[in-house]
Amino acid sequence: MNDQGYQQHTARIGGIDAARALAVVGMLMVHVGPRDRTSLAEILYNLPHGRASILFVFIAGIGISLLAMRPEQLTVARLRLGWVALVFLPLGLMLQTLDHGVAVILHNYAIFYVLGIVVMTLPSRVLARLAGIMTICGPALYFAIRARWPDLVGRETVMVGDRLLDVMGGLLLTGPYPLLTWSPALLWGMWVGRLELRSDRCHWRLLLAGGAAAVSAAAISATGLQFFGEPDGLADWRHLLSDAPHSQMPLWVIGAVGAASAATGAMLIVADRWPRICRPLVALGQLALSFYVAHLVALVAFGQVLRRENVGEAMVSVVAVTGVAMGFAVIWRRNFARGPLEALVVGPFDLMASPARR
Repeated sequence: MNDQGYQQHTARIGGIDAARALAVVGMLMVHVGPRDRTSLAEILYNLPHGRASILFVFIAGIGISLLAMRPEQLTVARLRLGWVALVFLPLGLMLQTLDHGVAVILHNYAIFYVLGIVVMTLPSRVLARLAGIMTICGPALYFAIRARWPDLVGRETVMVGDRLLDVMGGLLLTGPYPLLTWSPALLWGMWVGRLELRSDRCHWRLLLAGGAAAVSAAAISATGLQFFGEPDGLADWRHLLSDAPHSQMPLWVIGAVGAASAATGAMLIVADRWPRICRPLVALGQLALSFYVAHLVALVAFGQVLRRENVGEAMVSVVAVTGVAMGFAVIWRRNFARGPLEALVVGPFDLMASPARR
């Protein structure tokens, strides 16, 4: 690929930024609203639960592939990902100590990016096969470990002050976002990142194929649990039929990754057709890291105001926070190339880049 083709392919794609914004807004919804699903409104409101964070990781995978698109820049890409991992690990561990009641995902990104460094040069066919294997085998192994050693696997989060062994275990095996079951989201995202993401046909394929996978996983889960019954005990094989959010089971992984693909395709379609309307959402996606950290701080300071047990009141919180965040993002992007925290992540490499590349 020549320089002109490379620059055209890796120039920011508005739909990807919009999908990233959708992910952080979805996580905001989960963190401020009710978890009950007794009414249709509550069911619809909780659709992002267990899906928004997967979308966040899926988009990160796309970003890794776009970053590694140019073969002669692979060393720089690895250095950038390594630097991001070094920043995210302590940042996430420190944020977890705050009293916001949220399982922070940032320190898990450290191990996600290490995986990205390892597999970024694999051929696309091999990458897809690895993603498919991990989609099934990762959750199955997680279930087997939990069934045999239930005290070893849990949703406890790690934070500053924990032993190094506990931190590594929390990133790889335990906690809410273990690499063992979340690697498929990153790997499939990396595979998608190698597609022609400026093609309208690709956008529709992502939307339709992802939607079909999400609906099929939900249907198989509902049918299987209806036929075989609900699981009883951690060692019950019927857990493998569950698609409950953050269950770490195969059907949940398939459904959540499918939903991430569909959301990405939808945002690519919308951003291509109505770029001006999507501009605030795109700007927010470009400041996603800053918004994610800011919303955790806001939950510490104003949690009693923002959190609501009623869907309508929770949506008021979501709309208000998102509106303020989009307004800030638009103004910031008019004056600065990077978001406040985004500059910390990529700043050293921007300084080393040529003026044309910057």
